[in-house]
Amino acid sequence: MSTGVTEQGPLPSPLSEAERAAAFQTAEPKVPRKFALIAVCALAVLVVGGAVGERLLSAVGLNPDGATTPASSSPTVSPPPIAPPAALPSTPEVGASLSDFMGLTSLPARSAPAISMVDQTGRLVSLADERGAVVVLTFFDAPCQDICPILSTELVQAAADLGPKASHVVFLTVNTDPLALSTAPAVTAAARDGLGAVTTWHFLTSNLDTLNGVWRAYGVSVNVSQTSHLVAHNDVLYFIDPAGHLRFEATPFADESPTGAFSLAPATIARWGQGIATEAGRLLGGTP
Repeated sequence: MSTGVTEQGPLPSPLSEAERAAAFQTAEPKVPRKFALIAVCALAVLVVGGAVGERLLSAVGLNPDGATTPASSSPTVSPPPIAPPAALPSTPEVGASLSDFMGLTSLPARSAPAISMVDQTGRLVSLADERGAVVVLTFFDAPCQDICPILSTELVQAAADLGPKASHVVFLTVNTDPLALSTAPAVTAAARDGLGAVTTWHFLTSNLDTLNGVWRAYGVSVNVSQTSHLVAHNDVLYFIDPAGHLRFEATPFADESPTGAFSLAPATIARWGQGIATEAGRLLGGTP
């Protein structure tokens, strides 16, 4: 039967009065002064370092909850958003090589398909009659308002760049408008674009069957809208050497705005003129 009393071990012997007095007189160990100074400095470093660290982490976004205090009362200005890369230009770089710039392709040696039509003066012009001269052959229609005026300007520039050799280079342009087979529009276009001043330029036209045969022979596709009657065709330029052989093909181009207007930077037009003159000069046996 439990009595509720827990047995305990023997109690320690009580201290004597002399021992108790000696214990209370013993001084507590002192903290070395140097150690205390080090502890204070360490605490200060932790406090300052923590504040600086929090500010740095907040600045780089690693501590989004960290608060910063603005240096002045001026409102904080957010950095501008990074703009996406600009769209690539639709035209080749002006600094590219002439062959890359013009999309120049060397063609297998073969005689150029025959061409015999009347020009803007009513004179019969035959490709066979131009042997001994380099022929720069293009295709566009007189009323054309997209790439055609630009190409006309490039041909005028090429004639100027050729200098004395210009008399040995003939510029032939074949009509691509099946709805306007006469030469009357060509006379207007020549005056507008300056081609009329190039004495070796000829705008060639004929009946639709003859034109269609030439278009096919040179890979030119002509389409007419059934509703607007606008004419569309691919753009191509050929170099024919003095022996009458097709030598090179190039791809004229222009930039189209959202409103449908076509243009090309003056430096690009000048480079095209230079390129046409350079290739024609090479086929003559030298550079212009």
